[in-house]
Amino acid sequence: MKKISTICGLYTISFKFDLKMKLTGILLLFTLFQMNANDTYSQSKKISLELKSSTIEDVLEEIERKTDINFFFKNSELNLSEKIDIKADKVSVKKILELLFKDSNIKFETFNKQVILREDLKNPTTFKVSNKIVVQQKTVKGTITDQYGTPLYGATILIKGTKIATSTDFDGKYTINLTDKATTLVITYVGFREKQVVIRNRTKIDVLLQEDETGLDEIVVIGYGKVKKEELTGSVGTVDMKKIVSQAPTVNLDNALQGQVAGVNVTSANGQPGAAARIRIRGTTSLLGSNQPLYVIDGIPVVTSSNIPVGGTEGGNLGRSLDQQGISTPIGNINTADIESISILKDASAAAIYGSRAANGVIIITTKGGSYNKKPVFDVSLTNSFQNAQTLNVLNAAQFKNVWTTAVSEGTTNNAYTASVLDGSYFGDTDTNWEDEVGPGSPMSTNFNINVSGGTEKTKYNTALGVNQQEGVYEGSGFDRYSFNLNLDTEVSDIWKFGSRVSLSYSDQESVDGGITQRSYSFRPDLPVFDEDGNYTFSPQYNSENPVALSKSKNSNSTLFVLGSFFSELELMKDLKFKTSVSVNYNAGHQYSFYPKFTFTGGWRRTGGDGDGYAQDSRSEISSTLFQNELTYTKNIDDKHHLTGLAVVSFEKQKSDFTKAFGTGFSNDVLSNVISATVSTGGSSYSTNYGLESYIGRFDYDFASKYYVTLTGRLDGSSKFAVDNRYAFFPSAALAWRLSKESFLENADFIDELKLRTSIGKTGQQDFGPYAWRTLFDTSFYGGESAIILSQLGNDKLKWETSNQFDLGLDFSLFKGKLTGEMGYYTKKTIDALFTTYSPGSSGESRTIANIGDTRNSGLELKLNGVIVENDNFSWDMGLIVSSNKNKLVRIVDDFKNEDGFLTGFPGGGILKEGSAIGLIYGYRAEGIFQNQEDIDALNTASSTGIYQKANTSPGDLRFKDLTGPNGVPDGIITNLDQEVIGNAQADFFGSISSNFRYKGFTLSTFFTYSVGNDLQAFNLARDTNFSSTYIGENKVTSVLNAWTPENTGSSIPRIVYGDPNDNDRISSHYVYDASYIRLKNVNLSYSFSKRVLDKFKYIKSLSLQFSAQNLWTVTSYPGADPEASNLYNNDISSGRDNNRYPLAKVFTTGVRIGF
Repeated sequence: MKKISTICGLYTISFKFDLKMKLTGILLLFTLFQMNANDTYSQSKKISLELKSSTIEDVLEEIERKTDINFFFKNSELNLSEKIDIKADKVSVKKILELLFKDSNIKFETFNKQVILREDLKNPTTFKVSNKIVVQQKTVKGTITDQYGTPLYGATILIKGTKIATSTDFDGKYTINLTDKATTLVITYVGFREKQVVIRNRTKIDVLLQEDETGLDEIVVIGYGKVKKEELTGSVGTVDMKKIVSQAPTVNLDNALQGQVAGVNVTSANGQPGAAARIRIRGTTSLLGSNQPLYVIDGIPVVTSSNIPVGGTEGGNLGRSLDQQGISTPIGNINTADIESISILKDASAAAIYGSRAANGVIIITTKGGSYNKKPVFDVSLTNSFQNAQTLNVLNAAQFKNVWTTAVSEGTTNNAYTASVLDGSYFGDTDTNWEDEVGPGSPMSTNFNINVSGGTEKTKYNTALGVNQQEGVYEGSGFDRYSFNLNLDTEVSDIWKFGSRVSLSYSDQESVDGGITQRSYSFRPDLPVFDEDGNYTFSPQYNSENPVALSKSKNSNSTLFVLGSFFSELELMKDLKFKTSVSVNYNAGHQYSFYPKFTFTGGWRRTGGDGDGYAQDSRSEISSTLFQNELTYTKNIDDKHHLTGLAVVSFEKQKSDFTKAFGTGFSNDVLSNVISATVSTGGSSYSTNYGLESYIGRFDYDFASKYYVTLTGRLDGSSKFAVDNRYAFFPSAALAWRLSKESFLENADFIDELKLRTSIGKTGQQDFGPYAWRTLFDTSFYGGESAIILSQLGNDKLKWETSNQFDLGLDFSLFKGKLTGEMGYYTKKTIDALFTTYSPGSSGESRTIANIGDTRNSGLELKLNGVIVENDNFSWDMGLIVSSNKNKLVRIVDDFKNEDGFLTGFPGGGILKEGSAIGLIYGYRAEGIFQNQEDIDALNTASSTGIYQKANTSPGDLRFKDLTGPNGVPDGIITNLDQEVIGNAQADFFGSISSNFRYKGFTLSTFFTYSVGNDLQAFNLARDTNFSSTYIGENKVTSVLNAWTPENTGSSIPRIVYGDPNDNDRISSHYVYDASYIRLKNVNLSYSFSKRVLDKFKYIKSLSLQFSAQNLWTVTSYPGADPEASNLYNNDISSGRDNNRYPLAKVFTTGVRIGF
């Protein structure tokens, strides 16, 4: 402490300086020059004091002892002998001095570590000080969590207007010391919206952060890398997995994607437990294959459905992809709860890096990983669900008898069957509800998941175990899956790290025979389950099966799925990294079907007495090995130029082994394996090999985080093509401009982000077997002997199917993230589209895969998210997705089309016509119902053959329009030439609407999906109201009670008549309906307990309860069971057909989630 009175030469006038005074003066001047007029040190330096009956001077000396501060004052001016008591706990020096000299005539000035005390001439009051001073630093504590109650590690808490900040620990907890003027805390976390909280007089402040829909800081996983969302140049959609997992239990990942991303159309192709959904990214691109996207899990492309053969069951399923049958695909083996993020690559710029397999888009799935320096965190969730399936209203036994008696009496057919109907001997005397007999009531489902994650300074880990068990609506159906996941990363040194990813799962899907859905409501209600001899009853006409007996058949599909990878990454030099990895994807499948003796006889499914029985056994093993070497160079120059270069060499090899066998003639139902069959009806065993080598490059550059360029190229060589056409190059380029960074928008405060992007590029498709270009033979039976037949004609001119795509988009965030969105336009033209054509031959029908033409897709996409209300206790946000896609088959090669532009060699179930959309419904144009015989007679008279439609057409029958004849003009006769396009399965637009209300710990979420403008052929309705001899003895829906009669001419249902002499059930516009709908897909109510409550429990870190309902409500004019239905038995070409699929059930779920 420097008492200035001792340096007298500075305060008295003297011209005599001794050496000591000279040195003292120089030292003082030097000291003063070193002073900076600021109080940074005194404000930031905190000390603790506890002195009793001490003078002010003693207090100052104690401060000097505990700090680097020096005090300067003129002793003669200041009285520092006043005695006081002082206690301070971790308080800044400046705060102590302010309290010490408050209301006194002493003022102080700080110059970094020097403090000068002087008399305040403007306040010449007598120096007074409190005899007792107690000062304590005020602190605030609390916990930062997300909306689901999960603690956020590493969140930043800043005192507004200062640089004082802290961050949360592993449990989301924080403590911050406040300044005197602190009024507001600012909390930030990557991927969440910033939140400002007024402190007031609170000492504990818990904060709940909402996810940031703008996602500007969100890290998006792309092919072979990650980028911030604001730096994206391509069209990439991301899925909020936390929201999906918290809202409703979803066993299959693909079903969870419905309505989540613009341009991605997901339909539930089947309500069967574990069934795959149908996913189309920006429309139907290919005519061949499943049109499913490429799935990449933790960097590994997985085996898709087209690579897995489906055993040829008695029902004729051979050759259809698993998603078309409603069977679980390999992607269904990934537990949704194990997924950290999903990125959907939609445009060519984003997808071209996957080259020959990216034409249908790419879905990148990243499983959960651990965190360095984090204590183990246990997350446990359990949900239980029950289902309530929709049923059809069908006739009871009395109604069934009356209706079929009317039908036969109106018909002209006379045989033993019609005679027995008319005399009543045909009908039984019971009344059975078959849907009640084959359904288990309200089937239950259970999902249990446990996740453990954490890490040390050098190693991080995440492991998860999942058990999913789902009962089906129909007896004998269900889905069980057991999954395990382990991710491990270790930093050996500052330049070397390695890691591994392992996913294991075993699933067993028990499915019902495809006919049980139809039989459950069409089988005769006048028959009991068993006859008097204890055998299952059956309807003798066309061996119609008893649904209870049919439910005893066994149809199982079990899968062992293994996905593993190991990588090592080395920093070769500054900015240059090398990564090498090896990955294995193994898939072992076993599909087995057995029909007991009482359900199968003489090559027909039937029920009744003793029969033959039937078994089918298919086994597959597919193993894929992938070797990759990556070189990444990243460079920042002058903080303006940022560039990244990527080079990858990849080699993939896939080996497949398939075995299938069929047999009949079983001695009993206990020995049910194929080897026990006395008669072999077929089988085969074969192996395939496939290889893909790839050379990949990508260059990213941006200037000042404002202008972005991405160039990508991939050269693929595939063994699926002949030598001359084996290689293809897939380039792309993309540009992005962040207009919000420009000076001309700097005053537009309402704009947070505004980015314009465009891209162009080429992708490919090879979703077919490994020997598509070769001539193939198969085994068969001829004359009771084994034979070899031609199954595929070779085509060594087979070329790559490629898609050229252009994309234009705008991403924006307005009003501090309150309104965010994406808009996009795209066109995609597929050249040399691949297709399988069929041609007859002497040894039977053979197929050929060829390039038959070109297709085009174009569309618009819109995604909006808006925060309507947001405060400390309540928030409300909404989301809207609108997508529109139009496609067209623009060209068919001359060799594969007829003179009318239709594709030839197509086996049916749909049409392909040059210049028309894919997915058209083709048939006759109905013009209502004939109301009188005079109209029919007039048309017959005008016809050159005397018959306009059919010879026995009568009032109550449908009338069809005469469009044209052999000469191109109407000829007065209804023939095949009078068919036209009567519908389109494509929707005009589709999407979703979401809403989230949050009040304190409560969250109420609703999620709607919709589709507008798509048509659906109600094949089931035509059958269920028709009395053709094909459907003899079948039960009907209750709407037939309102069928046309002379007294009920206003009905839209044709007359009841056995034999259907007018062919009313032919494909016509009468049974094509607008299938537009809006569906409440999910409603969820959850409650997350606050930290205040959880602090009472030592080990519980988070706890939430939930209730949800799925498929709760649907608004549609479609008369069938489900407007979302699609034809499972064919491909996209004929998808607009409702075949009475396995019903989609309402699901009610309760659940609990606990974090330890």
